[in-house]
Amino acid sequence: MESAEVSPADEAPAVASHRRTLAMLEELVRASGAGPWLVSDVRAHGWTDSQILWAVRAGRLARLHRGVLALPTSGPREAIRAALLVAGHRAVASHGSAAVLHDLWLPAPRPATVELTVPGEPDRTDHGMRIHGSRLPADFVTEADGMRVTTVSRTAVDLARGRSLPQALVALDSAARTLALADPIVTPASLRSVELRRELLHKVRPQLDAAYDGVRTWPGTVVVRGALALLDLGSESPFESRSRAWIITAGLPAPILAFPARGGSGRLYFADMAWPERRVLGEADGTGKYGIDEVTIRTRLRAERERQRDLEDAGWTVVRWDSREAAPRVTARLARALRL
Repeated sequence: MESAEVSPADEAPAVASHRRTLAMLEELVRASGAGPWLVSDVRAHGWTDSQILWAVRAGRLARLHRGVLALPTSGPREAIRAALLVAGHRAVASHGSAAVLHDLWLPAPRPATVELTVPGEPDRTDHGMRIHGSRLPADFVTEADGMRVTTVSRTAVDLARGRSLPQALVALDSAARTLALADPIVTPASLRSVELRRELLHKVRPQLDAAYDGVRTWPGTVVVRGALALLDLGSESPFESRSRAWIITAGLPAPILAFPARGGSGRLYFADMAWPERRVLGEADGTGKYGIDEVTIRTRLRAERERQRDLEDAGWTVVRWDSREAAPRVTARLARALRL
């Protein structure tokens, strides 16, 4: 016997109400985007408090902050947008949160809290937000994805301040590279040219210097000055920048980055670092360099071994290290290869 189709009118009142709430959620997204939204704005779209409560309990909505709702699939950018809604019109995403919006390398793991700068406010952590009350001239505020955020240069200086030299160089190398790549004719591949890197660094360095000059009397800025002197647009990963700082701090000669080296077969390769006068190449194998799935990793490792043999056939010494190794061990191995 076939079952009769049940009309919405015959459904239990609670089920019908939930169906209406889901339809209202679809309408909210169509009308106001994917969120997050202030609770007051959700109510203005006709929602009742009981509908909001049901949607949260059912996992259809999530409370990111007091008074702010979002879809449950929200990520870091939505969390930043929610925090800005709560903090008010003077708030600006900064530090680690600004780095997320600008896609900059982070010198340390991304903080769990959203970081904002609200000039004149006391420094504090409040409801999952880290508030910085630092002075912030308008020249160092921009927009990213529709959100107020510190500029790339100010973000990098904020991240570098008070860090170790390797961490500071990660932030500042990333910012310099991002500023250079903002030119549509510049590509990551073109930054392998030493001459172009020098030319572009001359263009982007003033922006970073200006951001540094604005905070140079603040605590923790000595390391920023030191890292600015070491900038190189040839660094292609945070681990390369960190490794370069290790090398220089240990008193070893500064390497040439993204160096073109020919193997015994005549093929041209680009090494992460090189000391050509010593016929030494350095490879900084950071996390994820060879992929994330087993097949990709195995294939790339096989290709890397063939590449290394080819380079060694041409008389190069190849020194490799990975992110699990301590700096002294890496620099000692390089010193032996460089015969220093």
